[in-house]
Amino acid sequence: MKPRLIVKSLAGLALVLGVASMAAPAGASTVTVTPNPVTVTPDQTTANVTASWTGLAANTLVFVDICKKSITDATFEVSADCGAYSGITPNGNAAGANSAVLEVFRGQDPAGESWGCFAADDQAPAGVTKYTTCYVRVTDNVVSNNDSDSETAITFSVSSGDVPEAPLTILLPVLGTLAALGGFFLIRRQTVSV
Repeated sequence: MKPRLIVKSLAGLALVLGVASMAAPAGASTVTVTPNPVTVTPDQTTANVTASWTGLAANTLVFVDICKKSITDATFEVSADCGAYSGITPNGNAAGANSAVLEVFRGQDPAGESWGCFAADDQAPAGVTKYTTCYVRVTDNVVSNNDSDSETAITFSVSSGDVPEAPLTILLPVLGTLAALGGFFLIRRQTVSV
């Protein structure tokens, strides 16, 4: 192969790699929510979760919001699709990765908008659109920044809310054993101190 042809091939390869690296984001951000699904009791309307993110700009303000629509939807708009009162704005750190406690809502959006995040068997009030999958979205710098935002879907799981009772056949022997051990140690302590 001629040296000139090799140089042209390498230059072409470098150009392709350069364009590809410019098209891809420098570091794609990610967000996870724990626990997910969010377990709630039948009457519980809010729950605390931990939202953790990576890949955001270093030392910038982070916006964590609850949205009814995915950022992959072509019609997504932060102002229309995310809760007005359901977000938090923690400070980012030097690594661009951190976590914060976020209170998620179950039911109508706290701002009184006509949508809400519900468990599968929940009934939405009249005029409120029920979403059984909502999204926790993170971004940095400004809330409208769609260049580095990411999301994770969340759902609600309703527990029975009942505390199981221990049957007497288990509870009485356990209490008897504890009483006997307490008596044994009390007698032993008195014997040692004499």
